[in-house]
Amino acid sequence: MLKIRTTQRKALSEYTLRQFENRMVIHLRTNFSEHTKSLSAAELQTTVHLGVGNAASYRITAEDDVRRYLEYVAMYGVDFDTNPLCVWASAILRIPELSGTEKMDRIDEYDLFGPRGQL
Repeated sequence: MLKIRTTQRKALSEYTLRQFENRMVIHLRTNFSEHTKSLSAAELQTTVHLGVGNAASYRITAEDDVRRYLEYVAMYGVDFDTNPLCVWASAILRIPELSGTEKMDRIDEYDLFGPRGQL
């Protein structure tokens, strides 16, 4: 029987997270180039890392949902969740009874169809 020790599990988890973050850096640089062109590679990597942590604080943990969260970070800034200009997003993210997917679905909906302030 194969046993995975806690330290091995943690190392595997950290490796998986780093791989995801690296994929998201490429995704944002490719698909949101206009928004990320002013960031160095290190700055974008840090932005993605912070964004993943911020997403988790709102119980947004599914890979697709975190990707969508990071896309908003690219468009509106790493502080979009607390920025007064994005109060619409902050209000949605703070609804405790919504799942991470529901939060991102509502943010997508509002961003597409809702009245936003000038950003």
